[in-house]
Amino acid sequence: MTGRKKADAIEQKAQIYHERHGKCEVCNKLIPFDEAQLAHRIPKTRRYLKDYGKPFIHSDDNLALVCSLRCNSAVLLDPKTHPMEAEELFYRWKERRS
Repeated sequence: MTGRKKADAIEQKAQIYHERHGKCEVCNKLIPFDEAQLAHRIPKTRRYLKDYGKPFIHSDDNLALVCSLRCNSAVLLDPKTHPMEAEELFYRWKERRS
């Protein structure tokens, strides 16, 4: 990851952390910033990057603030296992952009 991309990722994490009041979206636990993780609801695999596009995959709508790998797994909306929920999330994002 380049220096600029890393700075952008930290800025996005800070923005999401602030908007979501530093709480895990699964267990509602208050998370110190340096321990907070951003979890992709729809994973950032090559296939999904191609199907949905980078702007959506890395959007705030597709990222959840979580405290652990267990909570990370709980927000996963892989289209293979959660096709309706994944499509719903994607279409809500598309509607907001238009």
